[in-house]
Amino acid sequence: MQSFFHRLSILVAIVTLFAWTPSDSVFAVELNELTYITESSASFNYIRDGKLQGPAVDLLLAASASAGSPIKRENILVQPWARGFINAQKGPNTVLFSTIRTPEREKNFQWVGPIASESDVLIALKTRQITLSKPEDMMNYITGAVRGDVGEEILKDVGVSLQRITLLSHSTNLGMMLSAGRIDLWIFGEDGWRETLVSSDLDPANFEIIYRFPPKRYYFALSSDIEQQLVEKLQQAIDKVLMSNELAL
Repeated sequence: MQSFFHRLSILVAIVTLFAWTPSDSVFAVELNELTYITESSASFNYIRDGKLQGPAVDLLLAASASAGSPIKRENILVQPWARGFINAQKGPNTVLFSTIRTPEREKNFQWVGPIASESDVLIALKTRQITLSKPEDMMNYITGAVRGDVGEEILKDVGVSLQRITLLSHSTNLGMMLSAGRIDLWIFGEDGWRETLVSSDLDPANFEIIYRFPPKRYYFALSSDIEQQLVEKLQQAIDKVLMSNELAL
């Protein structure tokens, strides 16, 4: 009988070992135990002088400190948008910002915000004298967008063919392509396109907005495995900081 129970205990141990894998999610219990991902892109989160900065970064740091679970700036990961977007969906315990909330993205995340709003715009060289009266007029031009960004979604929703869309990982490269005439139009956030051009040593005075899309709101996008109590904790902390008017967003 003793031999039977000994063999049974070994069997249970083996089953338990194979039932658990390192990839199993471990639920975070504090805000500073989550993984935070952003991109370097004007105007809400960007790297300047080798340091991650921007209103959305400041908001996150202030909110986490207010909630008693301070996040360190150096622990925020900076990744190309498309990669960060995929990683945030996979999780575990991952937060992506600043993320525009759209119907296409709704089911992929839990949402905290809104934290800001912005319109996407179409930018062109002034010397080209391009005019658009409606989005469908874009069909005659090559338009650049950041891969995985809401600008790409807008182009596809309008019906622009894939052959007339140029996708790159970084917005700075798109500004340079526009300046060189390799693309005709560039779709990007209205608040950040000028600063992006300046960072590439380009003069924004040589460019102009030729079309403005309706504004959309930015959020923190949280992977679906994050506990609801943490989602609510971050929302309350964000609301508290925004209501205090400590930061300009």
